[in-house]
Amino acid sequence: MNYIKAINAFYDHQEFNPLTSAAINLWHSLMHVNNKSRWKKEFTASMTVLCLKSNLSESSIRKARKELVEKGYVTFTSRPGNQAPIYRILPLYEEMDNENDRLEENSDGKSNGSDSGKSNTLSKQNETKEKEEVVETPAVNPHHFYENNIGTLSPFIAEKITLWCEELSDELVIQSMKLAVESNKRFFSYCEGILKQWQEAGVRTLKGAERAQENHKKKRTGSKQEKNKSVFDKLREELQV
Repeated sequence: MNYIKAINAFYDHQEFNPLTSAAINLWHSLMHVNNKSRWKKEFTASMTVLCLKSNLSESSIRKARKELVEKGYVTFTSRPGNQAPIYRILPLYEEMDNENDRLEENSDGKSNGSDSGKSNTLSKQNETKEKEEVVETPAVNPHHFYENNIGTLSPFIAEKITLWCEELSDELVIQSMKLAVESNKRFFSYCEGILKQWQEAGVRTLKGAERAQENHKKKRTGSKQEKNKSVFDKLREELQV
């Protein structure tokens, strides 16, 4: 399995087949287990392991697992006794590639001669434009943004990101990550510190976040000036004595 393609296809797939936060968390946990098994087509994962990795309860995992199966993200086979179930993560990127191939074949079959050449050229131009748009469009999914700009997304961090998105919003979580990248503080605890400040200040929009950051910078600048001022005052007093 190609990990990068799988992650990209997973979030692309959610644009028309969205998942709950618990299902997203469980999918990442299963990906982590599959990675440990060296990307086997089918692998086993016990309920205990999934509870630890996802920080979800057994009932939440069962609901999330059912959702993943019903929406075509994984397959699941239970086994008798205390044996761990068998999972298979469906490679969504192959499915999307096959759909694109079928579309190309259909467009070729409907046209003949010079028209076929023109349609093929236009099709390729459209594909190029679409690819360029995908590259230029900023990531709108916080989990996707984290992986592209900060680092590997563990199930623990994925769950934290999901909780903050539910508490505030996707846009504010992404904005906190942007500030972390700009400050060269590429770890989620820094992002979480920013989000806690916004939460305490009642920030709910990007504009509110920008104002909060400006006020924070002004306070820091003012405190530095006060410190410098007090140092100079002490020096004057010492010289006068």
